[in-house]
Amino acid sequence: MTSSPTAASVPADQTPRRKLSPTEIAEVLRRHRRFLARETGGMRAMLQFHDLSARDLSNCDLSEADLTGASLAQSRSPGVSFRRANLFCADLRMANLSHADFTGADLRGVCLRGAELSDAVLVGTDIQAAAMARYNSTGDPQFVDFDEIPAQLAAIVARRANFTNAKLSGSFVLRADLTDAILTNAEMRGTDLRNSVLIGASMTGVDLSGAKLNGAALAGADLTGAQITGADFVNADVRGAVIDPEAMDCEELKSAIRSRRLRLEGSALAELLNQHRIWLDTLSKSGARANLAEADMSGQSFAGADLTIAQMTRCALRDSDLSGGKFALADMAFSDLRGADLSHADLRGVSLERATLTGANLSSAKLAPMEHVGMQQRVTCSNLGRARLAGANLRGADLRKVNFAGANLGDADLSDADLTDADLSAAKLAGANLKGTVLSGAILTDVVGMDAAALAGSQGPIA
Repeated sequence: MTSSPTAASVPADQTPRRKLSPTEIAEVLRRHRRFLARETGGMRAMLQFHDLSARDLSNCDLSEADLTGASLAQSRSPGVSFRRANLFCADLRMANLSHADFTGADLRGVCLRGAELSDAVLVGTDIQAAAMARYNSTGDPQFVDFDEIPAQLAAIVARRANFTNAKLSGSFVLRADLTDAILTNAEMRGTDLRNSVLIGASMTGVDLSGAKLNGAALAGADLTGAQITGADFVNADVRGAVIDPEAMDCEELKSAIRSRRLRLEGSALAELLNQHRIWLDTLSKSGARANLAEADMSGQSFAGADLTIAQMTRCALRDSDLSGGKFALADMAFSDLRGADLSHADLRGVSLERATLTGANLSSAKLAPMEHVGMQQRVTCSNLGRARLAGANLRGADLRKVNFAGANLGDADLSDADLTDADLSAAKLAGANLKGTVLSGAILTDVVGMDAAALAGSQGPIA
């Protein structure tokens, strides 16, 4: 186990860091590898207050190393392992840490400003403020209040990074790019997230009590079960975010940029569909294209409606009935369709990029390419890239050439569906039912959770 420094063990006026030669670094790493293997001659890397800035540490294993107060600023460290390492008050500014593993590491008081952390793993990591005591000239702790040094994560690029169960309370994460990051059950009380990009982030169960999210972009973020008491959402864009219905009317979200509430039924719905039909029939010369973008129409019925090429981005249609409807070439990106009924719907060439379709019914739906589009006779494939389809019913659906790259299809029913030439790269398929599924020519690069047993029930050669 890595021992963490006490609050008084690191002086606020740090001594100059020691710079190691390449030969010395190589020897430290060699001994550390033996230490991790519990071999004779091994020694833990004790690099407290050492200068490793601008060094190439790519794919090195520094698990359990002590890097208290060390500088790795501008280092090239993609794929490095810092599992259970001590990085208390370390300087990692502008470092390349993509795909790095910080699981269980101590990052209290760390400076990560401008660092590249895309695809990094920070599960259970402590990235909160560090408490340090000032020392007098004799080296004895002064009897004063402890200095608190908050963790600095401003301007980091952490796309797809995994912060599950991480402790980030009180940290500065301004103007960060957390697109598609996983922040499930993370502690972010009082965290400063102003002007950060959290598009598509998984934030279920996150504690944002008292956090600052002014100007943050949260389209497609999943905030179900999140604690937002006292959080500041002034000018935060939550259109297309997945939020518990009971939370939408809370005081904290009243100052956010939200979807408009729109109730369409009876004559109003009939008129909208009629104008859209005229617009389609006259090739946009008359009538009006249906624009339902950013509208909340949850629970309403559009069964059998013709909304071909309709504008429906960031739309809320939770538990709505869209069965048998025509939505070919419609733009429904970032829409919330949890529990919606899309069975037998025409969704050819649709854009459902980053849409949430958890538990939705798409059985026998048509999502094959839309052919002969426009003057140039283009072929438009349906796009469900990074869509959430956990537990969705896609039994018997026509999914030829659909883009499912990065989508979550965990526990989805894909039995008897046709996925010929579909792109499933980096998709999550754990628990999916693939009995009778046609996967001829499907792209399965980096697919997560699909085992040999599941493949055995599918049909056709795979790309």
